[in-house]
Amino acid sequence: MRLCVLFLVLVIALPCAAQQAPSRSTFARLMDVQELWEEDRYPEAVAKLEALAAATRNKPYDFAVTNQYLAHTAVMMGEHERARPALEAALAMPGLPADLIGELKMFYAQIMIGDGEYELARKMFDDWLAVTEAKPSPAQLFSIGYANYMAGYLAESREFVSQAMAQTPSPPDGWLRLYYEILFDSDAFNEARKVAVELLNRDPENEGHWRLLANHHMRLEEYSKALSTAEVAMHAGSMQDVADLQRMTALYRQVLVPEKAARRLATWMLEGSIEENARNWRQLGDMWLLAREYEKAKSALWKSVSMEADAETLEFLAGIHFEDAEWQKSFEAFERALSVTDSDDEALHRLELMAGLTAMRAGEVDEARKFLMLAQQDRELHGQVRAILRDLEQDSGKKGAGGNFERKVPVVTL
Repeated sequence: MRLCVLFLVLVIALPCAAQQAPSRSTFARLMDVQELWEEDRYPEAVAKLEALAAATRNKPYDFAVTNQYLAHTAVMMGEHERARPALEAALAMPGLPADLIGELKMFYAQIMIGDGEYELARKMFDDWLAVTEAKPSPAQLFSIGYANYMAGYLAESREFVSQAMAQTPSPPDGWLRLYYEILFDSDAFNEARKVAVELLNRDPENEGHWRLLANHHMRLEEYSKALSTAEVAMHAGSMQDVADLQRMTALYRQVLVPEKAARRLATWMLEGSIEENARNWRQLGDMWLLAREYEKAKSALWKSVSMEADAETLEFLAGIHFEDAEWQKSFEAFERALSVTDSDDEALHRLELMAGLTAMRAGEVDEARKFLMLAQQDRELHGQVRAILRDLEQDSGKKGAGGNFERKVPVVTL
């Protein structure tokens, strides 16, 4: 599982730390650029830097530093596409000192991370490590670990991130979250759990930390532990949004307590915590079925199709009524399913057969005849339906036109 968002701070190294320095005139103009930065006058800074780059093309060090500043300005403007050519132009200069080359490569690698080019960033970091004489800072180690993780190098990412955290008395939460993912993806589940618990101990009111621990157990299919974690979080006032409540409901089902799941979902819908829509009413109906609360299940399913009449739910509902010998209700559901279905001919004729059978048992002779005549068009059903129609015509004058047709009802998977 990959982190979608990580709190990365781009470490933009400026040339003041380099052993060599630009000429006085170049340095003075770079100081002018820094003043423009402080006033957020970035377009003016770009113009000055482009002019300075043109003037220093024959001075490799000054030209490289100017382009470094130009790339930095582009990043502050959110224009990475302008930063990269500037850095490439700087790195193309001959005779640059190792410390400046290292700064440029580190900067370029950070931009690649921002652009999602993790494999290229990883290689650029490797180049930087090969030329730098300075000890990498914890933030730099973390960035290298992040690039390796996103590029799929788990062992390397674990090494760099663990080094970064070992050198940091209180690592940021974002670092711990990445380290958790690295450990989990490395199948170091117990160690990953310890990281999740550490985050939670830091800030017990942080909903994200509660979700991390609950999801940890869910990912390992430890549903009882996930449910316990979620319940503690809810009692503490965390994990209260719709997605959390829906996950909670799913967990109740997963640990085979469907009645509790149904009651919770019904309460949350009544309170307005979860929207009353067709999908949630269908889910509630399914839960009541699992809890063997059949009347509540049917009521919830009818509520679902009253909001959005989809053929699948209607056919499912018709089957429940069919099993309970509630022929009129079963017929109504099958009839409505036929009005909204987009099934192919074979499935359509099967629905017509079931509508005809339930109508016949409900005493709706005309409706039964209509749907059975339609179902008879199916080649595979033709003989069976023809026999049922013959019996229907023979018994059509009798009370309870269904007679004894159970032996003629096909086995149907609903």
